[in-house]
Amino acid sequence: MQSKLYSFSFIALLFLTLSSCKKWLPENRIEGSWRLTEVEKRRAFGNENINSGYESGVFRFNENGTASYTDATDTMQGNWQMRTQNGPGYYDSDGNWQTDSRQVLIIKLYDFNSNRVIDWYFAHFDFRSSGRRLFAFIESPSYNYRYCFSKQ
Repeated sequence: MQSKLYSFSFIALLFLTLSSCKKWLPENRIEGSWRLTEVEKRRAFGNENINSGYESGVFRFNENGTASYTDATDTMQGNWQMRTQNGPGYYDSDGNWQTDSRQVLIIKLYDFNSNRVIDWYFAHFDFRSSGRRLFAFIESPSYNYRYCFSKQ
């Protein structure tokens, strides 16, 4: 009887420990330093890599929702936000049509002294490589942009 109680207690403790891990939340995965490695303009009949001007710096996303971008010339400050959006469907990173609710990522960074502003609304995003890579998508009627970030 006692061995069954110990087994049950162990399984219950293991379940509580594993189910309470916060690393599975997307908000917790984005925290830290990231480098923008690639921006791809995607169209129906061809894709092309473009330069956004932000590949040389490092993005920092903090737990409290603040964010920064630092490169050789200056630092931009602002915030980031993830939220659930219900609405029209979208194509995921593999090209499959999805109709479920989705998490959107909003990044707003400013440096008014140098007249630099980032105001990105990513309609959907996807973590890959055990959370070490982030693919985020900006949609428009005629083409989409895919932003690839790598965790530092």
